[in-house]
Amino acid sequence: YLQAGAGLRISETLAFDSGCRRNEFIRVRWQVNAKGYRAGCKVRFIPLKHRCEGEYRDIPTAPFLEAEMAAHLADWGTASRGELMVYFTPRNGSNETMPTANTYAHHFSKALKRAGLVKADGTPKYTPHSLRHFFASTALANGIPIHEVSRWLGHKSIKTTVDIYGHLVPAAWDRCRAIMQKAMRPDSVMAPVVVAEQPGGHDAAA
Repeated sequence: YLQAGAGLRISETLAFDSGCRRNEFIRVRWQVNAKGYRAGCKVRFIPLKHRCEGEYRDIPTAPFLEAEMAAHLADWGTASRGELMVYFTPRNGSNETMPTANTYAHHFSKALKRAGLVKADGTPKYTPHSLRHFFASTALANGIPIHEVSRWLGHKSIKTTVDIYGHLVPAAWDRCRAIMQKAMRPDSVMAPVVVAEQPGGHDAAA
C-alpha cells in the first residue's frame, strides 16, 4: 500500500518508520542499505537516492492509506532498529537484520504465483516496482501536475519523470484548443477538428 498509494521505492518502504507518519502526509527520510541483511552490518539505513544526509520528501496520503498504516500497526506494531521504529522487519527475537529489495521481491513473486497473477509461461505479471508505477500513472492520468508527481517520486530531475511517464499525461492538445476557444470566443461552440493525412505526409484539417 505504501508503494501503490504513495509511490515509494522498495528500499524506502522497507525503511519506513513511525517518524515518517505525519498529519495527512508521510515524510520519507531513509532507505534500507542493500547490505542491511548482513548480521554484522552497522549502517542499516542510508540517505534517500539522489539525496544527502538529512534530506527528505513529503507525500500526501489518502484516507485509505492512513487506514492501512493504522491496521498494520494494530496487527504488527513496530520493531526497534537503531534509532528507528520500523514497520517491516523480521520479528524473530535478537535478529536485527533488515529485509532488502531482493528478499522482498522474492516473497512478492511467490505471493503473485499463489494468487495466480502470472503470465502464460508461469512467471509473475508484476514486480514490486509495478506498484510505484501504478501510483505515478494513476496520478498523472487524472490530471495531477507532472512536476508534483516527480517531486513525490523523488526523481533527480523532472526529465526522468517525463521520459518514463510523459505518455500517460492526458492529451494536452484538445484541452489547449478548448481553453483558447473559450478565452477568445466564449459564446461560440467549438466544432470538432478532423485531421486527414495528405499524400506526402502532410496533414490537412477537413
